Amino acid sequence: MGYEYLYGCTDSSAAHYCHDCPEGQDVEYGRTRQGGFINASYLSTIAADPTDLAAWEAGIASGDITMIPEISGSFDPGDPKELKGYGNRKVTYGARDMKWSFNDPIYLENYAYYNEISKRANQVPFFVTASILHLFDTVGNIKAKNVVTDDLDTEVIWQVDVTVTSRNLPTLHAIDAIASIFSCAVF
Repeated sequence: MGYEYLYGCTDSSAAHYCHDCPEGQDVEYGRTRQGGFINASYLSTIAADPTDLAAWEAGIASGDITMIPEISGSFDPGDPKELKGYGNRKVTYGARDMKWSFNDPIYLENYAYYNEISKRANQVPFFVTASILHLFDTVGNIKAKNVVTDDLDTEVIWQVDVTVTSRNLPTLHAIDAIASIFSCAVF
């Protein structure tokens, strides 16, 4: 049985949940495992229902969604910027700079893609952890690089850093209904 606690500003509709049975609660595991980019003009279609498989498939087929099905990476939500306070508040909070960093091991074949995507300003990122889709609400700044080190035992891979500035954290959605699109076999 779970309990719902409402607290904070009285106009908040967000609730905090707790579980009185910790062994029964789901745990989400780390690493960004899959991800990609949505053309900003197609974001409203996906945002209307992020679990709509047909919308994802149509976006992939039209080229409005690029899937990157096998990556490893991390996400840092950053801290909100502190702004001037008003009234009795010492500060207020603005947008945060969030950073999604990932590595793509498919090197030679993805040269054209990563060389070009860093020049785009209309790509909204998303990534998947163990079972949750994390969907941003605005475009990201994408920086792809292919560092070659002086080491005979290191891989040359694509290292991608994506910075998104927004007041909102990425929305979270279970991937059960759309899990089939996060596989190389789909392409």
